Amino acid sequence: MKAFATHTLVILLCFLLTTGCRKNLITIPPGSKDENLVNTQSIPGSIMKKMEGIYTLASGSNELGEQFVCKVSRYKVSFFSNKEGIFIILKYGKATDGSIQFSGFWRYSEKKDQGNIQFAITAANGATDLLNGIVNNLKITGVNGSSMQLQYQRKFSDKALSKDFMVMAHHGVQTTSDPPFAENSLLNVLNDEDYGCRGLEFDVRLTKDNVPICVHDATIDTRLTLKGPLSGKWDQYSFALISSYVTLIDGQKVPSVEQVLNAFIDSTNLTYLWLDIKGNPDIFKYLEPVIRKGYARAAAQNRTVHFIAGMPSADVIAEYKKQPSYASLPTLCEQSVELAIENGSKYYGPRFTEGLVLDAVQKAHANGIKVLSWTLNDRNMIRNYLINGQFDGMITDYPAYVVYDYYTLF
Repeated sequence: MKAFATHTLVILLCFLLTTGCRKNLITIPPGSKDENLVNTQSIPGSIMKKMEGIYTLASGSNELGEQFVCKVSRYKVSFFSNKEGIFIILKYGKATDGSIQFSGFWRYSEKKDQGNIQFAITAANGATDLLNGIVNNLKITGVNGSSMQLQYQRKFSDKALSKDFMVMAHHGVQTTSDPPFAENSLLNVLNDEDYGCRGLEFDVRLTKDNVPICVHDATIDTRLTLKGPLSGKWDQYSFALISSYVTLIDGQKVPSVEQVLNAFIDSTNLTYLWLDIKGNPDIFKYLEPVIRKGYARAAAQNRTVHFIAGMPSADVIAEYKKQPSYASLPTLCEQSVELAIENGSKYYGPRFTEGLVLDAVQKAHANGIKVLSWTLNDRNMIRNYLINGQFDGMITDYPAYVVYDYYTLF
């Protein structure tokens, strides 16, 4: 799947360069030759995981920030800055001189500004220690034009680690500010973990032949897709026809829920997938076997995952009740905690405009229900909800804000 992701990104770049007026809607990550990674050896993610913690700027330019949260995904090391939602995503490898080399890019959360960046941890600055699980004296230094050096300050607090806080990407990352990938797409599944996410929120509709697909809007439109021969509602067409004739704005295809689950399970360490149900007749009847197949696939790989069917309306709840066997699978109610309790939901999802809803959250927790607020994009509101709320997670377009604040506030 790694090869698939790399190949797809190359195709995506070529596609955007050869299509005219739509390419400004997507800002793909900058390409890099990764010269410092040539002839390096892979390092197990379990070793790199030791890098996680709080880092401070020890010397050099503060253009990208002065304090950083480091998180390690399945294949990358990422840093999240105190400054304007800046994040850094890095590939890595062990060099012949004993150093650990890093290459990747930085970007602002709400602006297009981005660029390439490379780092190294020399043997003297802690590479040897890191490979042996020791990080206390770790220093990561910019190379090839980057003048900054970051120093490990501390591990995450026990309080931050004790709560299984869910940072969820809203249809994918940065969907309101020149996103790197089309929303509800496989490239979001494959890459959003690197952006600080523990889970995703995608949307689900049915095709004419009852294949659950991931797409938000009710109709085939030019907000999400390139102009093509098909128009109208998604359930007018078979999945095969959609796959053949509909292209997302970045060149990808509309994925089925099964394709999303397979990528989620096989190629990431993501845990939570909120599938927001858009309410086709009998949708739970056709979604259930796909979800159960996904859980079986995850169990075979010893993966712990949670596939949550979001029920945003009375109509969707009515569809849910038509499929009693779905009751043993996780669901989420948005309308009220009372409906969550009544329908046996394990999750409650109040919109951010409802406020902190402290009483409802306490009632949910008393009934073993987790609570996620959505969709939080304002930096000050995110901080307020983290400090004064009791939520178990939140959906956002800008996970860098949530990750930095969560691990530095607690």
